Amino acid sequence: MKNTILLSLIIVSGLLCSARDIARIDWSKDIEFLAAELPEKHINLFSVKPKADFLAALEAIKTESDSISDLAVAIRLNQVIAGMGDSHTSIHYAGLIDKKAVLPIQLYWFKDGIYVLRTTNENAAILGKKILAVNGLPVQTVIDSLSTLITTDNEASVKSKFPSLIPIIDVLTYFGFADGLAVELQMEDSTGLSSFHKLSPSEVNKENIINVLPDSLPLCYQNQKTFFWDIYQPAQGLYYIQYNVCRSREAEMKYGSPARAAMLPSFEEFESRVFETLNREPVEKLLVDIRFNTGGSSPQGTSFVEKLAPYLNKHPETKLYVVLGRNTFSSAIINAMDFKRLTEAVFLGESTSGKPNHFGEVKSLQLPTSGIVVNYSTKYFKRTKEDLKTLEPDVWLEPTFRDYIRGIDPVYEWVLSR
Repeated sequence: MKNTILLSLIIVSGLLCSARDIARIDWSKDIEFLAAELPEKHINLFSVKPKADFLAALEAIKTESDSISDLAVAIRLNQVIAGMGDSHTSIHYAGLIDKKAVLPIQLYWFKDGIYVLRTTNENAAILGKKILAVNGLPVQTVIDSLSTLITTDNEASVKSKFPSLIPIIDVLTYFGFADGLAVELQMEDSTGLSSFHKLSPSEVNKENIINVLPDSLPLCYQNQKTFFWDIYQPAQGLYYIQYNVCRSREAEMKYGSPARAAMLPSFEEFESRVFETLNREPVEKLLVDIRFNTGGSSPQGTSFVEKLAPYLNKHPETKLYVVLGRNTFSSAIINAMDFKRLTEAVFLGESTSGKPNHFGEVKSLQLPTSGIVVNYSTKYFKRTKEDLKTLEPDVWLEPTFRDYIRGIDPVYEWVLSR
């Protein structure tokens, strides 16, 4: 988990891209450009809110743009775009973020709260503690405000992205949760004892980083950077497959860059190995884990499920379980719906941050004077007649912090007990 759960201590997912020195931004020009181009290029920008609301919000920002900071303008544009209801459409304004003003903490939102999983030696006292308040304000108050920067399709989308926003001083300052670089966190330890800690930005390097170290590392956390992998456990009659990225050598050759394809693993080789194992070994429980899969290109996953379904029909003794999570998004949602459509899979874990019916096929435009990049959707994917905000598991199994430090994956333990 520690390698992929959130942001690194320096890079903030979804906000930070390559920095750019900006002498002066003509926000009027940029906002007029955005107002004209985004509706034109997006497949259906006004599926949730009407065009009049979008244009009025942009006009209000343009009117105030000369009297507020560049960052404030960008954040307000972020809020407008997030409010349009497409989680694939977003604005990236890294050049306006002070990257030296980021708190040295890495957080995760467990079932029982938001905990510090990584920090620096000098802040060791907060490691493994739960955040209760930020500068005297309850953490829920902070969540309510910062969530306006997120397209909140569902609770999972907030749980996935909110922890990466707390460390950014510029964001906290914009919402009035910080005044200066020092932030006071009210924390709670495992005994329920509350304490206060002052935290400031500091240099982060390999020598001073410390992590919460679990007693052991469950399968699901062992190879999160691997695109796809598998392990057969004969003693349990369990075949575990983890599908972390909807990308491969073959997909890159077809949809991306042939030059990059050679550096990627082959899904065809992986798929062949999976079916060789299924046909050779007795498999009572097939566990397909897509809880960390944020998407990519869905066709290879769809093809895999289409090949897997006939096998399962011929082998009713093999029970299929599919693991969902807050990071299951985009193409991974499409593949989850493939499992739902073609198999009798039991879905385990948490609800997904992505919606079964969603926008995608992302392209980008660049605002003319700031250089800020805006992503937008060019296609709508419909996988169900229902207007679902998320794909819910059949069995809800969300880890607590205690599960994590004890090395327990509640999903894996539940399947073993069946």
